[in-house]
Amino acid sequence: MKLFLASIFLFLSMGMAALACPAYQLAGGSFTYTGDQLYSPTTFGVQAGGDNSLANCGLGTLGSGNFRSAPDYSFDLSGMDSYSLVIDVDSPCDAALLVNTANGQWLFDDDSNGNLDPRIELATAAQTNGRVDVWVGTFAGGGCSATVTLETFLTQAPAPVPTPAPASCPTWNMQGAQIQLTGDQLYAPQRYGVQAQGTTPASSCGEFQGTGYFSAAPQYSFYLSGMDPYRLAIDVVAECDTTLLVNSADTMWHFDDDGAGYPNPRLDLVGAQALNGRVDVWVGSYSGAPCNATLNMETFYVTAPAPQPQQAGGCPNFALSGQQVNITGQQLYSPQAYGVQAGGGTPVGDCGIGAGGYANATPDYTFFLSGMDQYRLAIDVDSQCDSTLIVNAANGQWFYDDDSNGNLDPRLDLRGAHLLNGRVDIWVGSFGGNSCPATLNMETWNN
Repeated sequence: MKLFLASIFLFLSMGMAALACPAYQLAGGSFTYTGDQLYSPTTFGVQAGGDNSLANCGLGTLGSGNFRSAPDYSFDLSGMDSYSLVIDVDSPCDAALLVNTANGQWLFDDDSNGNLDPRIELATAAQTNGRVDVWVGTFAGGGCSATVTLETFLTQAPAPVPTPAPASCPTWNMQGAQIQLTGDQLYAPQRYGVQAQGTTPASSCGEFQGTGYFSAAPQYSFYLSGMDPYRLAIDVVAECDTTLLVNSADTMWHFDDDGAGYPNPRLDLVGAQALNGRVDVWVGSYSGAPCNATLNMETFYVTAPAPQPQQAGGCPNFALSGQQVNITGQQLYSPQAYGVQAGGGTPVGDCGIGAGGYANATPDYTFFLSGMDQYRLAIDVDSQCDSTLIVNAANGQWFYDDDSNGNLDPRLDLRGAHLLNGRVDIWVGSFGGNSCPATLNMETWNN
């Protein structure tokens, strides 16, 4: 049905201005779920905001808000007949939620989840069996890091309305927003919006030693895997004096106040037993007054990893594959960083690809990109030597740079869906043939 409606829409469209508004003809990060799978709440990180006002898009009767053109996420759902679907947002700003259902219906909400956050319930199978597009915007402009959660409920029982947790000590018997991550995924820093808050003084809770005020339920419950070679750094950046409490996978309590420098806390956790499994995180307030904050999570190798063998001989070759990463334009709107060893064994000046310096035949990374229509992509390198950057875009076109990022480091800006939607291979070489540790940075910007 959506394909048919999309065809009519495009035929009648008077120009590209129409697609500047929220449009289900565009695609967001794509995921496939059944009603049974979503019976366990599933949470996704998102950057709330957008440049398009509903009032200017023929959707002003739904409500007021600012959203991007492409949906943040496109969910292909099945087996929903016995379920209702609840979609809600947690954010530190005044977020808004826009949904286009499987039967083409537009739905909007602003504050039904409390704390100026939105919540929408889809009650019928006609709304949920098929593609459901979700936009997370803001009521009055601007943006913030947020999470969107999907959860199904059996239709014979009404979906419970969220109620504030009772004022009691932090307990792992309650859960926060659930997020599944691997150690590899956390090697690129992850950021989550959070409200530092709580009404219970830590001094009244005997299970851990700490200060400040916390809620009973954690703000986040992370389900971590593949953490054996890593340590985990957790810190908070906030507008007030925050405190940090973690219950690790081995049920040990960890507390910090100013470890990242006053007024921000930081914890470093090491050990597979502490990290593989459920890790609950509370962000409290030292004085008890709530404030907006950002929770940062990042892994680091406990010991330097053994170098991975690469095919050094031969020109850069897109028939070979580097480390594979699947990511969307929306996910890249939050900058992503990837460790890499700059260098190579082949002088590429004679390879006929318009590049210089030295590189390997195998790309360092092979990215499978989607939802890039509204974005340009910035790629740059930070390194300890004179590094170079080679990119083979989705349409097979080669790009090269040496020093545009300053400090003898390269940078490329690619624009156009034909270059970015699909497989993009990246080589980080060096101009003189030597090798050094480097960081590959990827970020999208609105066109």
